[in-house]
Amino acid sequence: MSLLSRLLFQVVFFLSGFLAIPSLLGHESPRIEFIGTASIPGDASDLSGDAALLENGEPRNRLGGFSALDFSGKGNIYAALSDRGPDDGAVGYPCRVQLLEIRIESESALPVSVKVIRTTLLTDSQSRQFTGSSAAIEATKKLSHRLDPEGFRFAQDGGMFVSDEYGPVLIHFGADGREHRRFKVPEHFLVKNPHADKKKENQNNHVGRASNRGMECLAVSHDGRYLVGLMQSSLLQDSNRTEDGMVLGRNCRLVQIDINSGDTREFVYQMDSTDNGNSELLAYGPDEYIVLERDSHAGKDARYRKLIHINLEGATDVAREKRLPADDLSQNITPVSRHVLLDLLEEQWGLAGESMPEKIEGLTFGPVLADGRRTLLVGTDNDFELANASLIWVFAVTPVLPE
Repeated sequence: MSLLSRLLFQVVFFLSGFLAIPSLLGHESPRIEFIGTASIPGDASDLSGDAALLENGEPRNRLGGFSALDFSGKGNIYAALSDRGPDDGAVGYPCRVQLLEIRIESESALPVSVKVIRTTLLTDSQSRQFTGSSAAIEATKKLSHRLDPEGFRFAQDGGMFVSDEYGPVLIHFGADGREHRRFKVPEHFLVKNPHADKKKENQNNHVGRASNRGMECLAVSHDGRYLVGLMQSSLLQDSNRTEDGMVLGRNCRLVQIDINSGDTREFVYQMDSTDNGNSELLAYGPDEYIVLERDSHAGKDARYRKLIHINLEGATDVAREKRLPADDLSQNITPVSRHVLLDLLEEQWGLAGESMPEKIEGLTFGPVLADGRRTLLVGTDNDFELANASLIWVFAVTPVLPE
């Protein structure tokens, strides 16, 4: 590589914001180092000022349940998206997003620290608050319909994109948390007979997302042109059902939505196992993303916690495929390519064992360190449990220079 090429590459690499880390050209793996952990206690409060009690007696301003994490590209400001609240949709938790200040000082005695700087409630275009209650299928005069916020990315206009599991719904909010625009999600992602009870909802539908397994993952493409959502698991029509009603499949639909036109394409991401689910998606380069795939076990029982590098190039657009096989694909369908970028259970990171959380759901690149390495942050969802802290793990990544 010429000196000019190296200088140009370094300029691009140091840009924060919406540019992801450079592509893995040559298929080499980057060098990764674990920097440290920030922890938010399970009994911490947010800055909403609303300490009224939910139906289960817990305060509405309890801080936690982080289902997504994103870097703003400005200073040390991040967003952590709280999901539908405690007790699995049984309470009317007002949906919200938290702005955090996360400081990363790799050479410090406290390499990672975090504090909340703002809490923003999410409202629809009529200023009605979204609620996490699974029973709120239709909007009322006071409250909007149910929302289970799971995917989050900052928008270039200063607003934010949020995807949810109930619909799935994909919404562009302003910085004030008010709905600006709703994107049309393909019909075959939606269920026709929504229900508050997850088991009954699956029983009453044969097309659409499985209950509580909707658009868990959201990314903005490397060039800022597309929203890219990945389902937590396979759709009902792309799955098999066990005798007890469990919905199982490996082939998960990844939908690419043109932000300007709304045009869509779909690709297949194949999970390693039907026991797994997808928790997050992060832009990595042109047509390249990182998928956070994991099982649902905690502590020493955890067996799968991997960041998977995928590439859409050469994959088949399956938007017109009404059904996909639950396991092996036919020869005329090519899934996205994939290889393991990082295994969080590897001994070298010191994260595996009794303290490994069940839910690892946040993923974002952070700022560049003084030595030129890019930070990669992974966040956990504590389900609003008092005994569980919300954790943010920080890694430093040295990219592979293009040949």
